[in-house]
Amino acid sequence: EDGGGGGAGGRSSSAAALPHRRPSLSASSRDEALLRDWYASFTAEREESVREAEDSLFFLGRLSGTACRHGIPVDLPLPLRMVWNRIAECDIDVVRTLAEMDVLACRQYEEGEGRRRLSSSMAARSLSHPVVDRQQMMLNSFSDGLAGVLPVEIFSLMTGRELQDIMCGNPDIDVDLLRRVVEYEGYDETDTVIVNFWEVLREMTSRDRKLFLQFVWARSRLPVRLSDFDTTFTIQRDAKCVVGEEDSALPSASTCFFSLTLPDYQSKDLLKRKLLFAIENVTTMESDYVTNDAEVGEGWRGL
Repeated sequence: EDGGGGGAGGRSSSAAALPHRRPSLSASSRDEALLRDWYASFTAEREESVREAEDSLFFLGRLSGTACRHGIPVDLPLPLRMVWNRIAECDIDVVRTLAEMDVLACRQYEEGEGRRRLSSSMAARSLSHPVVDRQQMMLNSFSDGLAGVLPVEIFSLMTGRELQDIMCGNPDIDVDLLRRVVEYEGYDETDTVIVNFWEVLREMTSRDRKLFLQFVWARSRLPVRLSDFDTTFTIQRDAKCVVGEEDSALPSASTCFFSLTLPDYQSKDLLKRKLLFAIENVTTMESDYVTNDAEVGEGWRGL
């Protein structure tokens, strides 16, 4: 019995003397490691100071999802790779994702140990960074808000760019697209004032075109596709203008009906000056303060 015990002890000593070899990761183990990296932000400790920001992002997600359900593009300048690619569950390249948010941190990451470990594209996708992890915590709140309004399960059927286009529309105003949904009331497409209007709109800066869209539709972005428009853009003649006094009138708009009331200006330069003045100086929507012709005649003294 003692010999047996000694033998057991001897075998233990022999085993301890063997060099330690780290077992290679199986495919399932690598998948588990990727999942732990992906969901690490769910289990990370939360500071009390970030809860208010997370609540705000949750509300922003619900608001954005509601706008999307109603076909309203929202102006959300969020990073493509950090936000939309992750929501769409696309492959993640940490270096490019980090470059969108912090160029200095990305440069340090590439010049340090990260460069040695980024020998393959799979490695680049599996690595993480504290900056990315913190942003993922914020993104979780935004995604939770979206999930309360939209079926986020189908987002994986799209690319991040496609999802961004659906949610945010086109950041620039596509004049050709807008012209395809226009209707005229009191004008023809060949009328001089209409020809001048489209030329002026094309010559505007991107900022001025956004102001124009805000003026006529209370939005800053157009949908990406023609099929996404839920109404037509209407340009109508200003019937209130006295004949011969059109040049003294200003354009007006009805945002609920996506319509522009345009006087019959006699020159392109005059149309441009009047239109720019209107879109840059409008302070109310749908005549919130001035509600009838009597108040218009009385002017600001009646306010």
